[in-house]
Amino acid sequence: MVASFIGAGFWSLVTDRLGEYKRVLVGTSLAGTILIFLYLLPGVQASFWWLALVCVSSSFFLSTGGVIIDAMCLSVLKEQESEEQYGDQRLWCAVGWGGMSLVAGQLIDLLGIGFMFWGFASIQACYLAVCLCYMPMQKQKQESTEEQVTLKQFLNFDVMWFFANLIIYGLAMSVVESFLLVFLNEDFDNAPKLLLGASTTVMCIFEVPVFKYIDHVWAQRKERLTSVLMACKLVLAFRCFCYTLLPASNPWLVLLIEPLHGFTFAAMWSATVEYGQRIAPPGCVARMQALVNGIYYQVAMGIGTAMWGPLAMAPPKGLGFQNCFRLDAAGIIIWGIIFQAGILIRRRSQAARSAGVPAEQPLTEVS
Repeated sequence: MVASFIGAGFWSLVTDRLGEYKRVLVGTSLAGTILIFLYLLPGVQASFWWLALVCVSSSFFLSTGGVIIDAMCLSVLKEQESEEQYGDQRLWCAVGWGGMSLVAGQLIDLLGIGFMFWGFASIQACYLAVCLCYMPMQKQKQESTEEQVTLKQFLNFDVMWFFANLIIYGLAMSVVESFLLVFLNEDFDNAPKLLLGASTTVMCIFEVPVFKYIDHVWAQRKERLTSVLMACKLVLAFRCFCYTLLPASNPWLVLLIEPLHGFTFAAMWSATVEYGQRIAPPGCVARMQALVNGIYYQVAMGIGTAMWGPLAMAPPKGLGFQNCFRLDAAGIIIWGIIFQAGILIRRRSQAARSAGVPAEQPLTEVS
């Protein structure tokens, strides 16, 4: 995760400097795919340090997958003035993820562990063919202020509050994203392996309509972005609470809860990407998306996984999954209240400055 975070920042910087995506995507994807096959070498499998080196180097190169493609998607939609929104494109990732979740495990059982690597390489080959054949090489127009962007432009309240929300939400989501399958395996009676894949597929199925239509919520008023983020926190709290009600004898009931993932992830991610695009300094869309992806997937998820792992252990060593889900629900509601309060104070401050109210005048006096 550390290597992916560093790689995402580095390659997004390279992309912004070059002004085009093709060489970065093709080069990093090809290098990362080749490095993945080093896992099959007996010498790598027998040595922790060689294994760690392959893991770090492949993660560094393959970190461009979500980061650069998100930034490219936003740029293309903006340049072509398309009626489609980010979610109309992002939903196809859910289709691919959900579809492979049902069949990948069975194919590995049937064909052996090597299928995981050859299957990945085959899909990457199709991806590279699309990039080479259809992605233009010409540079995009660069903002004249791009070279003047400094760290100070990222260190403002809007960006820092946005990143804080991303970290807290990622910590809350990590107990679901990282440990749901472990929860089903350990706390339920004979949960079938098919259920594990089916739960992921149901998640992805319900991501698709949310990605498709959620953009209409804030199409007219950008203030609705923060309302969507707040609603996602409430739905996540409800989702975690529902997990605590599942009877150990019937794990299949989890499939009735997983449709909520469409809102707790798809709505959150669409709103987050749009929010990040709007507050990014000129010419820094790729770098902003690198930070968004890195903070959520690497920093927040990494810390969250390390935090919830020991806590989820059965008592007396830990709290157990039931208590972890309750703690998670309470924590995200408390943060939601704090986050929304910060947004309201910020809006009142901006309204006061726009109205010409002196900085020393208390905000409580502004109607």
